[in-house]
Amino acid sequence: MIWSIHGIPSSYWLLRRGTPEPADAVVVGGGIVGLSTAWWLARLGGDGLRVVLLEAGGLAGRASGRNAGFLLTGTPQPFTRLAGRIGREAALSLWERSRENRELLRAEVLDSGRVDADFLPEGSWIAAVAGTGQEAELEASAAELAGEGFECAWRDRAAVRAAAGSEMLGGAIYQPRDGGLDPVRLCRGLAATGGFEARTGVRVDGLEPEGSDASGPVRLVTDAGDLVAPRVVLALNAYAVNLLPHLAAEIRPVRGQMLATAPGERHLEGVWYVDDGHEYLRQLADGTVILGGSRLVAEDVEVGYLESPTGKVQGALDEFLRRGFPHLAGRPVRHRWAGTMGFTPDGVPRTGPVPGLPAALYAAGFTGHGMSLGFATGRWLARRALGEDVGELVARPRATAVAS
Repeated sequence: MIWSIHGIPSSYWLLRRGTPEPADAVVVGGGIVGLSTAWWLARLGGDGLRVVLLEAGGLAGRASGRNAGFLLTGTPQPFTRLAGRIGREAALSLWERSRENRELLRAEVLDSGRVDADFLPEGSWIAAVAGTGQEAELEASAAELAGEGFECAWRDRAAVRAAAGSEMLGGAIYQPRDGGLDPVRLCRGLAATGGFEARTGVRVDGLEPEGSDASGPVRLVTDAGDLVAPRVVLALNAYAVNLLPHLAAEIRPVRGQMLATAPGERHLEGVWYVDDGHEYLRQLADGTVILGGSRLVAEDVEVGYLESPTGKVQGALDEFLRRGFPHLAGRPVRHRWAGTMGFTPDGVPRTGPVPGLPAALYAAGFTGHGMSLGFATGRWLARRALGEDVGELVARPRATAVAS
């Protein structure tokens, strides 16, 4: 009989189940969450802790390298609406974790110069579309967040239009310590400076106990030989269901599409969420416009794992730029692309031990906000894997019974 892995016949040598390679900790997934977890494990675990990261493709090859590079606090929808849907405690917890993420990433990586990720600390704008009910919700949200100690301010319609050059916009929440960065340079920089071993092109096919004690070390079955470790973290976001089928009802793969124009005159500072985050844009230092979103024009088909742009959504992005930001439109579009995100029903990530393997943890379902949560999530996962009692990543949402 010829055995195969993922439909490709495997060699005799790869199928032999000999002695697995030992490691002190193994992280599966080379996106922002997995790389951050490995980075923190190496930093917090003490000298000599051997941390190995496994990635089936390339580092930041999925959602972590296919986004707009927003380091933004909170969520694009108004805080008041989020609190009404999942509860105030959970909503505050999500915002606080993203603020922690921003400050950790700035202090440890960006402002320190440890990684050059083209960070532009020009602030973020969560902007309403004029003539909708969004303005009132966002203004009330700004007041509540400021009352909770968040560094944010309400900017009225005139101030927003002056900053953006767009007559489409109403008022906005402005957060001065947010900014934009190059997500691929960030991820690869974490790998280069993190003190752990990153292996690409290695796909994990399964997890199983090493020995008779299910609470002991975990064996990772891969297409390049097995590993065994007393600490394992799965950071696979939308792809987590391949190894964690119990998450199939909780993690939904959603496609996001983007475009990038040719460089040109720079008019727009900061990173911008518009219309509850259904569109988002920024300009790089060279004037390149990065624009994403418009998923609602084809929401029923913008699901699944196919990372290919479509004419309908890309056309909607072009129209949004022409209609809302005409001073940025007209320059040639140099690139169009798509990526797969992992969405949860309530927008809160799912975390916990792998069923039947308490030495293995997972985090998945970042609902398009991995950059805003990933570095802090990595520290939380690393501390938990090292045996600390760190509580929940985000307070339990009121609207779900799934543990987080």
